[in-house]
Amino acid sequence: MFFVSKLFATFNLRITMKVVNSYIFRAVCAILVGILLVANPERMTELLVQIIGALFGISGMVSIINYFIISFSEKKALKPAFPIIGLGSFLFGIFLAVFPGYFITYLMYILGGLLVLAAINQILNMIRLRKFIPFTWFSLVLTLVILGVGIWVILKPMVSASLPFILLGCNSIVYGISEMINAIRWRVYDKKNQVVYKAN
Repeated sequence: MFFVSKLFATFNLRITMKVVNSYIFRAVCAILVGILLVANPERMTELLVQIIGALFGISGMVSIINYFIISFSEKKALKPAFPIIGLGSFLFGIFLAVFPGYFITYLMYILGGLLVLAAINQILNMIRLRKFIPFTWFSLVLTLVILGVGIWVILKPMVSASLPFILLGCNSIVYGISEMINAIRWRVYDKKNQVVYKAN
């Protein structure tokens, strides 16, 4: 009976150590990824655009290759049309992969400008329709917030584009810390169990 209890305790210890090691590994990976995202979000933004560009480029290249394969095939039923969309996708993908910063900057300028125009349009509508529809302070504050965000995006295009990566990095760090705490709790639980088994 003592041998069975000892064997069960050893087996339980191995399982517990695997769980603890799994928690620690996930925690360290999450914290490292989070630090990387927070420390250099602009690079992560550019990397994402480059990946999107690579996907566009591969898609366009496949279309062009298929066109030439069918064109030089002896069993073609009719001459295929040149894949203009495929060529456009290929060139657009190269542009995104080589110049991701330009794309992000201009895209954020456009988004910021649209936000500013939308906010100005809302303010003008409030003034024009105030005799018929009295505006609330909440709607006015919300419109001013939209206007402020639009101006901020225009002034800081790269910072605003990398903001989601900063939030994702912070969330990853918090997750990693939480996993590390779980690993410590498992370690404490394991020590308590060892004391119980030794007492028995």
